[in-house]
Amino acid sequence: MSTLEMIWDYINRFASVLTIFTVAFSGFAAWKLAQQSRRVRELARKTPPIKNFQELVNYHRGVQTSHPVALAISLIPQSVSIKGDVQRFLNTSGLKMNIEELSLDGINDPNDLEIFVNQLRTKRRELEAMQATEIHAFLAGPVVAGVILGAMFDNWIPVKLYHKPTPPPPSVYEYWMPLIKN
Repeated sequence: MSTLEMIWDYINRFASVLTIFTVAFSGFAAWKLAQQSRRVRELARKTPPIKNFQELVNYHRGVQTSHPVALAISLIPQSVSIKGDVQRFLNTSGLKMNIEELSLDGINDPNDLEIFVNQLRTKRRELEAMQATEIHAFLAGPVVAGVILGAMFDNWIPVKLYHKPTPPPPSVYEYWMPLIKN
C-alpha cells in the first residue's frame, strides 16, 4: 500500500468516526429538545388562571394618577381622527385629561407599519417628556396595531384599553382593561 493510499485510508477512518459522533450528538440533542418541549407544554397546562382578574380590571378603572393622557390612534382611511369620539367619551364619563393624537391614512403595506412604529415610539417619548402618569388608549385600526401598541407600552406606566363596540353606546367607548402582565 502506498503512502497516498494510507493517508486516504486514515482520512476515511477519521471521517467515519466523526460521522458516528455527529449522529450520536444529533440524536442526544433531539432527545433533550423533545424533553424540554414536553416540560414547557406541561408547565403551560399547569399555569393557574389569574384569580383576581375582575378585581384588577376594576382597580384600574377611571383616573388614578395626577397626569393622565388619552392617546387617540386612528389608522383607518375612513376616519382621519377619532379625537372627537374620544372627547365625547371623556366628557360623558367625567374624565379630565389631554388628548394626544396619532393618525395615519390606513395601514396598507409594510412601509405604513414602519411609519406607525416610528410614530408610536416618538409619541411614547413625547408622553414621557410630558410626564404622563397613565395612558388611556383608544385605537381605530387593525388588530396588529393593537398588538404593536401593547408591545411598545408594556411594562411602562399604567395603560388602560378602551373598546368601541358595535353598535357603540351613547358614550362611544367602553373601558375594557389595563395592559397587565401575569
